[in-house]
Amino acid sequence: MAEIVFIYSKCVDLVYHVLAYMQVCNASNLYSEKYIREFEKYRRASEFSFDLKRAMTKIQQYYNQNFERLGIVNFLPLAQPDEDFEALKKRLLNYSGFTREDKDFFVGPFVTALEKESFIYFPYWESVYRNAHDRRKMCEAQLESLLRSYDRVFSHYQKKRAVAFLSFSITRNGRGSYWQDGFFAAVPLPKNEREAVPAFFQLFHEYTHQFTDILLNRTICMDDGTHDLSENLVILIDYFIIKKICEEMAKEYLPWISAICGDSGTSFDEAAFLNLFRIPPDLKEMMLKEIKDIFGDEI
Repeated sequence: MAEIVFIYSKCVDLVYHVLAYMQVCNASNLYSEKYIREFEKYRRASEFSFDLKRAMTKIQQYYNQNFERLGIVNFLPLAQPDEDFEALKKRLLNYSGFTREDKDFFVGPFVTALEKESFIYFPYWESVYRNAHDRRKMCEAQLESLLRSYDRVFSHYQKKRAVAFLSFSITRNGRGSYWQDGFFAAVPLPKNEREAVPAFFQLFHEYTHQFTDILLNRTICMDDGTHDLSENLVILIDYFIIKKICEEMAKEYLPWISAICGDSGTSFDEAAFLNLFRIPPDLKEMMLKEIKDIFGDEI
């Protein structure tokens, strides 16, 4: 049975906190006016006056224009989530995939923003972490119970661990990172008991990318349709896996997907779901074989 691990990091959360202040023109966007309003109340009551929104506005155009290279900043912190702040800054500044222009016009200013914002964010994070003790333990218990019911998937892919990074600053969606011996994903810490199942769906979604992206056998980009295709594949295969393991949970999955698409979730049935999230026949055949390999029979 896979080990279930929950981790937290103020350094990684600082990166997602800063990204929440920058508007991005694709599905990776973490910008949140609500999050900004809430944090600015805290900033006004503190002794630090750094204008983070202004700093991020200055570099967001370059980021958007060069996203296919720069989007990796969403994932580099997850490679070593337990590293200290100095190591994280070096990781960002020395990443070989960035050009000299990238470092001059985005990475350098981005790391500077992280440094300046850390003086206010780190004490804030530590306070939130302490005060959320009971909520953290409740969410961990619920998520562990849900994840253990999917051990068949972990065993099939020979994953020894299912790691969940529970974030105080990711404003929507999640982030996944490839780990050889385990599944790893970062998602927002659920605010209450009702949000545990949606958080599980998001975790499982990010885990699933580790094996479904391989099926695509192509570079996944935001601007050529491959990202949408990869998302459709994950959304579909997760539905069928969840339905195999727990029919009742599959009924909760459909409203969750509907809400992500902007609907209320009340009228999104299976037929509408399958009609919306389509994939090419050859990819569908590979998906069905993958499910058969996991469960040892037809779906």
